[in-house]
Amino acid sequence: MPVCFDVAVVGGGAAGLAAAITAARGGATVALCDRMPRLGKKILITGGGRCNLMNEDLSPKYYTSTDLDLVDSVLGRFGKKAIRDFFFGLGLEMISEDGRVFPATNQAVSVLRVLEIEIRRLRVAVELSFEATAIERAGPGFTIDAGPGRRIEARKIILAGGGKSYPALGSNGSGYSLAQGLGHHIIPPVPSAVPLVVNDPMCHLLQGQKWRTRAVALIDGNPVETAEGEVLFTQYGLSGTAVLDVSESLSIAHHRQGKKKIALSLDLVPFLSRDALAVEFVRRMKAKWADADLTAGLLPEKFAPLVPNFLTKGEPDANKRAIGLAEGLKDKRFSVQGTRGWNEAEFTSGGVDAREVDPGSLESKHQPGLFFAGEILDVQGRRGGYNLAWAWASGFVAGQSASEKENGVASTLSTKKWKV
Repeated sequence: MPVCFDVAVVGGGAAGLAAAITAARGGATVALCDRMPRLGKKILITGGGRCNLMNEDLSPKYYTSTDLDLVDSVLGRFGKKAIRDFFFGLGLEMISEDGRVFPATNQAVSVLRVLEIEIRRLRVAVELSFEATAIERAGPGFTIDAGPGRRIEARKIILAGGGKSYPALGSNGSGYSLAQGLGHHIIPPVPSAVPLVVNDPMCHLLQGQKWRTRAVALIDGNPVETAEGEVLFTQYGLSGTAVLDVSESLSIAHHRQGKKKIALSLDLVPFLSRDALAVEFVRRMKAKWADADLTAGLLPEKFAPLVPNFLTKGEPDANKRAIGLAEGLKDKRFSVQGTRGWNEAEFTSGGVDAREVDPGSLESKHQPGLFFAGEILDVQGRRGGYNLAWAWASGFVAGQSASEKENGVASTLSTKKWKV
């Protein structure tokens, strides 16, 4: 079988771009194909349009995976200094805010532009609107089919098709079926960093209101994740940074494990201890404050009509009433019915089982010559630049591994474009 490229990268997002650049720099002839009409569309919305490139505190402890040793290995080869050097080399200046690294322009388009410039400089063959439907082993390499008359042939393949979040931007989960067709097991993907569906009158009454809280995810009554940040009350339930940061475990419990007893506890007054809050409420009650006024200066005014719901009816003792109110506000429980969908999820939890991939090279243990990069793998990072850092790092490792010379001899494969 005539092989057209040394390396074909399937998926033109962050991981795919990093992989294609690295493989081409290693001397390989590279094809980069993507199902969308342009490369890197999802990059443009990251970090609120600013592109949170990575986090200064880059460590495997901020990730979940079926194989954290793989995460450790990849970040050990391409950590925060290497990521900085990579982008400095592309001409991108960066700034750091509370550990989060952004382009100095504060525009995600700047990141995509320098990546595209390098893709062109390296003469990477780019094929857009290329919907890969099947990858098959053929002789010493692979064929990638995308419908009648569209085929790419390559000695090695890097699957970087992403997860399922924001499908309109290219990540529709199609990479999973390609991996399954090549013998890989998929950890069922579920939405992560996603708003929660909660049926509670409080959400409807406070719709549009947000403030800083502490959130605790509870499964079968046991705390599993904690985060501090904003909560946003919506018509369907709860969102905001604190909620998104603890949503992964709840999403897994609901969608993948079918658990029914999942809940979220919110500390609505995280800046005061329970005892200090109770003392303040006793003072206000003894001063004959109206029930609706008890949280004035502590919680948004929109909360005032809800205060009576947190008070023990008929309790004459001010101390007991104050303690009950303080406990209710420090541990407000919401039963979680589910999550919002893929269009509102920032990340995907699940994907190609990381235990089926070599941690040193990201090469498949089932198919020699097949490599993985990015969110298609069962590797998830916290919000704050960790998932993009994984995309750059895994893209580099996969690209470098795929472009390595065999037996010390450079490839002499044809550099013609794919067959029509």
